[in-house]
Amino acid sequence: MRFRPWILLRTALLTLVLAFVAVPMAVVLWTSVQPDTYPAFPPSGLSLRWWESALTREWLLPMALSAEIAVGSAACALVVGTAAAYALSRGPVRGRAALEGFLASPLLLPEIVISLSVVQLISMLSARGFIGPALLVVTHALIGIPFVLRTVGVSLLGVNPLWERAARDLGASPWRTFTTVTLPLMRSGMFAGALFAFIVSFNNVELSLFLTSRDATTLPIQLLQYMEFQYSPTLACVAVTSVVGICVIAGVASRFVRLTEFIHGGTK
Repeated sequence: MRFRPWILLRTALLTLVLAFVAVPMAVVLWTSVQPDTYPAFPPSGLSLRWWESALTREWLLPMALSAEIAVGSAACALVVGTAAAYALSRGPVRGRAALEGFLASPLLLPEIVISLSVVQLISMLSARGFIGPALLVVTHALIGIPFVLRTVGVSLLGVNPLWERAARDLGASPWRTFTTVTLPLMRSGMFAGALFAFIVSFNNVELSLFLTSRDATTLPIQLLQYMEFQYSPTLACVAVTSVVGICVIAGVASRFVRLTEFIHGGTK
């Protein structure tokens, strides 16, 4: 067998990348199922004692609120981002680059700046009472729109306009052409964008830092406040629960919406 150094180098780099991602997750998982406050090596055994305090209202309510905000912001980002991507793909060329840059601009700005700007705006409007989940949905949607815009735009690149024209020539209305030809072909991109928007919102700290109210705290903010004063492996249990939930959603998407094919460029 012929020796190929570049294959060995590629395998080593891939292994390092996978280890960089997987090792911290493995440490968090191990911390959640061991009995000591500070994990030691060699391990002293297995225990679920920390899960008793993790599965309480103190953590489940912020987790549910984060999920509600993430679903709402992902839905808003999906509607706006999909409409914008379709308009950019099928609309006039003039001004397309400017509009695309404007919609993608939230990714270029530090989120803490966006959060402070929103706080300043609602203070000028004497509307600080709006601080809470509804305002979080709107602001989180701002950073979710660029993800949907990109993924749906990539899907639309695989939709030949001649297919839509053929449907209209056969008598289909523009709406029927969109729902029966275009929409099914860009469904994977829509779900990928919505999934990215959901994850970004669910784990967001910077935007939520100044926009959460005392009675409605998201999970990342609750974790941050807890870590300021104490440490407990309960945090690892909460983190594992969040990661498992997102992995389940991604697995379902990969199974039913062909998300993996979209990631690998098989949208046609």
